[in-house]
Amino acid sequence: MKNLFTKNLLFIGLLLIALAGCNNSSKTKVKKGTTSSGQEASVEVETFDAVKVKDQIVETIRQIPSEKEVVTMLNDAKASYIFDLTVPAEEAENMLTKYDQSFGLGLYSFDLLYASVYNRGDIVVQVSDVSEQIIDKLGLREELISSQNYMERMKDNADNKDSLDYLVIENMNHYHQQMTVGDQPDVYALSVIGSNVETLYVLSQTTLLAQNNEDLLYVMNQQKERVKLVFTLLEIMSEDEDIKPFYEQFKPVVQIFEENEKITEDHLAEIGPLMEKVRSNILN
Repeated sequence: MKNLFTKNLLFIGLLLIALAGCNNSSKTKVKKGTTSSGQEASVEVETFDAVKVKDQIVETIRQIPSEKEVVTMLNDAKASYIFDLTVPAEEAENMLTKYDQSFGLGLYSFDLLYASVYNRGDIVVQVSDVSEQIIDKLGLREELISSQNYMERMKDNADNKDSLDYLVIENMNHYHQQMTVGDQPDVYALSVIGSNVETLYVLSQTTLLAQNNEDLLYVMNQQKERVKLVFTLLEIMSEDEDIKPFYEQFKPVVQIFEENEKITEDHLAEIGPLMEKVRSNILN
């Protein structure tokens, strides 16, 4: 009964978030050349303002299950670490816009966690360097690096699994703490979307590749809440026209989880390509 009440309360809360997300735009002037009299002409257009929905963004992110749960379950299920599923370090050079960099920071954050749980200190060092570069491009060095410098400490402890695991988790916690009180909720939202897209992508592809995937299908069946909340976050951000396509692309994934009590191999055959498409479009 308690679980039913909690689920109903969560549903109502998410509904209120969606409704509160309306009118979260601001007007900005766009130059349209000059008039015949030589005056500068401009028009006002609506632009999405993530600051106005910061509380909804933070509350939604707070409810999303930890990505580490998935990596731990993958490891416990004896699934192999698959380097080819992670984002190449050189891909960061193609992340030129704030959208690209925000998504990318999230993608790499999952890859960092994935590598640390599987004791791939060499990959942790590589991903830490790339993440630090993206943090600099986003202007977040003071908030995310200067105070604790987890990135440098991770690189120094790349050969010590226990220390590495601890530092990666502390780094993630530090990131959430700082971004919750920071003034870039759009970066926060997109990075969390990115990390969870990477989570679902690696999980779905690993499950598809496994010869005996019964345990991994079980892990996939635990992702309904994650999928629903990531979709809620995408819905909040979809008032930004640049983000709306990702919201639309993620819809079929949500529908599969909502319409089926249990995810089967047939459903997985649909989810895998869908997640690959979402992730590929984020990178392109």
